[in-house]
Amino acid sequence: MTTVLVVDDTPDMATLMEKAMEGEGYDVLVACDGRRALQAAKANPPDAILLDIMMPRMSGLEVLCCLKEDPALRAIPVILVTAKSEDGDVIVGLNAGAHDYVTKPFKKEILAARVRSAVRVKQNHDTLLQLNKQLREETAERERVQFELAQAKKLESIGHLAAGIAHEINTPTQYVGDNIRFLKDVFADMDTLLGRFDCLLQAAKQDTLTDQLLADVEAAVREADVDFLAGEVPKAIGQSLEGIERVANIVRAMKEFSHPGNGHKQAIDLNRAIQSTLTVSRSEWKYVADLETDFAQDLPLVTCLPGDVNQAVLNLLVNAAQAIADVVGDGSRGKGTLTIRTRRDGDWAEIHIEDTGTGIPENIRDHVFNHFFTTKEVGKGTGQGLTIARSIVVEKHGGTLTFETEVGRGTSFVIRLPIAEPADPSSAEDRRLADSIC
Repeated sequence: MTTVLVVDDTPDMATLMEKAMEGEGYDVLVACDGRRALQAAKANPPDAILLDIMMPRMSGLEVLCCLKEDPALRAIPVILVTAKSEDGDVIVGLNAGAHDYVTKPFKKEILAARVRSAVRVKQNHDTLLQLNKQLREETAERERVQFELAQAKKLESIGHLAAGIAHEINTPTQYVGDNIRFLKDVFADMDTLLGRFDCLLQAAKQDTLTDQLLADVEAAVREADVDFLAGEVPKAIGQSLEGIERVANIVRAMKEFSHPGNGHKQAIDLNRAIQSTLTVSRSEWKYVADLETDFAQDLPLVTCLPGDVNQAVLNLLVNAAQAIADVVGDGSRGKGTLTIRTRRDGDWAEIHIEDTGTGIPENIRDHVFNHFFTTKEVGKGTGQGLTIARSIVVEKHGGTLTFETEVGRGTSFVIRLPIAEPADPSSAEDRRLADSIC
């Protein structure tokens, strides 16, 4: 039920206003001075207050100031009840935040109309607060769903990349294994040869060297093919070291790509992050595209969510590789070109991902970032890659994701990220909205 607080130190006037408000169907509280009025308002916040200005000990203007300083009470509309000679106080009260005023003696109909207006303001305020609360809850839920969707997409990406990464690791480990087996066989031959040399050394020390022993040593040298081993063993060792380094690079890139982070933005080397993503996604593009990179050396550390930016870049890389594959097939008759560039543009870092794919038809260009929109066959795409990439870049980082395309020639996506974390405009806007409501 709507509640009105009547504050007046004159009993007759207080009773008159009380009866008038009860006649309008309001639940009425009455306070005979300012202190009791504040106590009553805090105990049971009313929907409107009729406040006499001239009261002993604590004036109505002092009560008004106390109400407006209390966050829990400042939104309650206050109607000043004044004598005709108190125009100056009315101006002060309105400037201090009073909603309206009536003069004594008043007409009941005018008093009722002004209270109704004040009550509507309070009800609209309460409705706005409730809607704002619901909006925040819905936004939080939406962000939770988006986070879970992004995590699911990331797990899907890692699972999809797993076979390719396994192949990338298997190739160097295979020739490392082959080289180690070669070195094992070589060592057996060398062990025999070293045994012959030991016999030769002992005979030389004891002055018992014979032609037969020399012939045996010469035969062992020929059998071991020392000249061949001198050329091939260093190659085998070098190839093995390269293979181990290749595996280490893949593992390091996978670790950097899939690291969940701590939920806070960090200053990172964007070029290195992109290189890691290229490494883990190599199996996605190497069969259909030649890679060209042009990383800006003057690019400073960029403050971002590393895992999310990696995911956005991966989504665009996969999208580019698929567009190229639509043109070149499996790449057996020639490949397309995938070009990755980074640039600094003032306070912004740019990532350009360019492909020589099919291009985007004009009739679907306005829909490519829409949820679940895809032109791929069922089972070959969820329509979430570009949507998630845009959400990461725009919503989480305050950046932009745009593209230029030409059918038959390819597409260039451009990610723009602020180099330093921008100030959060939402908190300032919330404070401005709260102040305007009060």
